[in-house]
Order: sequence, then C-alpha cells, then structure tokens
Amino acid sequence: MLRPRMSAIAALSLLAISACAKDSATPNASPTPTEVPVVDIGECQTDAGTAANAEPLGVDYAEQLKEPGILNVGSDNAYPPFENIEPGADEPSGFDVDLYTEVADRLELEAKSTTTDFDGLFTQSIPDGTFDIGVSAITIKESRRETVDFSVPYFKADLSLAINTVETPDIAGIDDLAGLTIGAQKGTTGEDCANVLVEQGKAAEVKSYGDTAQAFQDLEAGRIAAIVNDAPASQGFIERADDLAVVQVIRTNERYGFAISKDKPDLRVKIDEVLTEIMTDGTYATIYEEWFGTQPPYDVPITD
Repeated sequence: MLRPRMSAIAALSLLAISACAKDSATPNASPTPTEVPVVDIGECQTDAGTAANAEPLGVDYAEQLKEPGILNVGSDNAYPPFENIEPGADEPSGFDVDLYTEVADRLELEAKSTTTDFDGLFTQSIPDGTFDIGVSAITIKESRRETVDFSVPYFKADLSLAINTVETPDIAGIDDLAGLTIGAQKGTTGEDCANVLVEQGKAAEVKSYGDTAQAFQDLEAGRIAAIVNDAPASQGFIERADDLAVVQVIRTNERYGFAISKDKPDLRVKIDEVLTEIMTDGTYATIYEEWFGTQPPYDVPITD
C-alpha cells in the first residue's frame, strides 16, 4: 500500500531551481512560505565517475541471487522518507522501499530488507554478497564504483544545511559556522562536503555518525550546530521536530542508484530494464507523488 507523505520534501528537490513553500508535517496545517537560498561549493560537487559496470555473463539473472526467489536488499532503514521503520512496525516503508518492491514484483521475486550499516554497503556487504543489492538513497559516486556497480539513476538530489532554530537561530548558512561543530553521517556525500567546509575554515570540526537519526538527535539536543545531509532526507527528519529547519541548500547535483555487486552483472542488467520500465510507464511518478506530494520535478528516465 502506498501512503501519502510530506510534500515539503519534494519542495526541497525543487530548491535548486527556485524558492518554495514548506508544509507542516501536520496533515491539516497551513503551509508556511519559506525561502531557502541555494549555494554552490565546487568541492562539494559529486563526481559520478565514468568507470564501466561489469560486463554481463549471459546467464539467467536468477542464478546470481543469494537465495532463490528472494531479492535481498541492504538498507540503512533510518532515513525517512526513503526508508524507515516506524514505531511499532516490523518492516520498513518509504520511497525506496516502494520502488525496490515494485522492481522485485516485476521480476517475480520477494523483496527482503535487512537493516545494515550504510558505509559498509560499499566496503563489505555488497562486495561480499551479503546482499544482492543496496538501496538507501545511495549517490552514484566515483569512489564507490571501485567496489560496487550501479543501476541506472532513479532520483536527483542536493545537499542541505539543517540547524536548530532555538539553539543557533543566527545560523543562516555555511558562512555562519565558524568555530562550530557540524554533523554528518559517516561515508556519505554529506560527510565529504562537511569536511570541505572544515578544510575551508568555515567550520571547526565534523562529528560523524553511524546513522543520520543519531545526528539529528544531537542537533535537536544542541550538541552540534548543524548537519550537512541530503536535502530530501533532512526535510524528512525536521518534519518530526519543531525546532529544526533547513536554512540552505548546497547544490551537488547527485543521482541515486541501486548498488549491485560486480559479481551480479546480469541481475544489474535486468534491474536496469525494470527500473526504466517503471520510470517510463508512470509507476515511478505515482510512487513519487505518494511520498512527496507532487510529480517528480525532473524528467524520468534520468539521462542527464
């Protein structure tokens, strides 16, 4: 069952083009117009790389599954609205979850999600075959191509700067972070960009976290001054907290893809085929609107 989610998240994906309105997480609340500026930081731009994926072997993709009839998916299941296990729930829900479940259904497989360390997807669990694929708002990135292959891109995003409006109300952007500690999830493009800000002298240090939920807990408690994180997911977290806000979007032009073992090239080819079908036949737009409250703000399939 698809469920409507926060339209403000989709609004953040549009911020690279224009300012937009922010909707409250409360279903019947009136939207509060908020202009969020966009900043370009060259060193934070994501290099998707040009390394070629592994050549298919010409075998049945089903032979490359870890378990017959099962698509084993590794995810950091604390990253709303892409994947999250809500209180009292046994299984994750989210945009990514609906998307990979649709892929599995079309392949006549059962999608099986396992919560795992995000950074470990590239260093261990995908390369060693623990999972068939990793789906967790994963940016296609040159350094990650060294250990995993990627599907066709399925989502566009930028980074953002989130703050605590009670603890640090004077932070309006990256130029107000001098001497302060900023947080980011380990192994993410947000951590990469946060380290750039420290190298440029714009912030004092980066505190890295095993998952983004921990970072936002510290931000809410006032233990860090700001968080650099994917804009749509940051909005997903702040919709659940009264005192947090995104004050700036950092344009990085990221593309998300499914991470797939280099030992499963025929599975990757089949997933590419099905993902493209989903984006072409309108199913992707339906899933997107269910979670973000609007049609995708970019053309799919994603070719740029």
